[in-house]
Amino acid sequence: MSLPNYLRAMLIVDLICSFGTGLVMPIELLFTTHSLGASMSEATLTVTVSSIASLIGNPIIGWLSDKRSPWIAMHIALAFSIVGPIIFAVSTSFPMALGAAFVSGLGMSMMTAWTSILTLITDEKQHSIVYGINQAELNLGIGLGAAVGGLIAAAGSDLFYRAGFAARGIGFAFVSLALLLLERHYHLRRLTRQNMAQVQEIQVPQVKSSFSPDTATNSSFMRKVVLTMTLLAIGTLFMDIFGYSQFDSGLVTTLISDPQIPRWSLSVVDVVNTFAVVIMNVILLPRLKDGNHVVMLRTVPIFWALAWVLIDLALAFDSTPVVLSIASFGIIVFGLGEVMLGISQPVVAARLAGPRYSGRMFGLLNTAQSMGYILGPLFASFVLDGREFIPLLSACAIGLIVVALPWFCCISSKLPGERTAEHED
Repeated sequence: MSLPNYLRAMLIVDLICSFGTGLVMPIELLFTTHSLGASMSEATLTVTVSSIASLIGNPIIGWLSDKRSPWIAMHIALAFSIVGPIIFAVSTSFPMALGAAFVSGLGMSMMTAWTSILTLITDEKQHSIVYGINQAELNLGIGLGAAVGGLIAAAGSDLFYRAGFAARGIGFAFVSLALLLLERHYHLRRLTRQNMAQVQEIQVPQVKSSFSPDTATNSSFMRKVVLTMTLLAIGTLFMDIFGYSQFDSGLVTTLISDPQIPRWSLSVVDVVNTFAVVIMNVILLPRLKDGNHVVMLRTVPIFWALAWVLIDLALAFDSTPVVLSIASFGIIVFGLGEVMLGISQPVVAARLAGPRYSGRMFGLLNTAQSMGYILGPLFASFVLDGREFIPLLSACAIGLIVVALPWFCCISSKLPGERTAEHED
């Protein structure tokens, strides 16, 4: 799509980074139970600890991206991503694994710095393309990494588990080195500084007196921007509680608890989801990149709610092939929501915050996502603990429509910044 060479190179690096993220997903819980003697309930604490660390790291990395440099913030986060898996690889006790999970969780905040970098080295017309490709590569990399991790898990070897963690740490070291080379070769830090300086000059006009006729207008405009950013963050939180986090908790629990569903169906779910997202991104991104991104964002909870209802409907049948076919269709619908999210959410966030505040805006959204990954499994546990009046995924579908969607509906389909731009034109 006519992207500069440095953007193509960076997106390839991001694919490698995503592969490393997916690599250890299937083996983390197995490693803590098989090699370190933890119970399953204890093993899940590694996920919680990692999410808490991400909750702490994202706003800090976002602030550092805006105040200093997103490149510095990125390499700090990558350092945690290198050290965390290495600690996992040499862990001899469960508390040591919890420490490794915390360090790895701090490294997850690199997504905040990464999105800020993409925002600052591209112009606004390229944002939807770059964000969409980045989201497709994230899914493809994690899916392929999880497939390899699944093979490691199937071997059931302590040595292979540790080798998988070590490979992830080494992979992130390669990512950090590759980014350093790209920075120097294409002078990307200088490009980032220039864009940040230009934005600051535009957003901080010269004021001749302490009060001007535009003061009230500017204050009203800023209130609208802050309100819209708040609506976006809260909507994202509830969407992750009832949507994304349930893909790893509620969906897995639902499939495993059904006696007619074989365990290998979890691999089918991952494969169908991964390739559905990639294929739909290839088809839809060129057609939707110039569309109304707020409207697209509103469709995400609807698609995800429909996916959960379809999966619950599938479990009403007695034939395993029929169940898997309908459930796979539900996963494809869920993937369509992921595509809409990947194209629309970062574009809306970037237009609201502007490059000057992009780090903090993306940090806020990633913090909401981390909080969703803490509260989502807790909600699933609460419903399954004798309070399941309706199936869990159906309860999540209701939550998406009743709780998550209204926040996005309150966001005007025409963003405050777009109104200003049209007025100036």
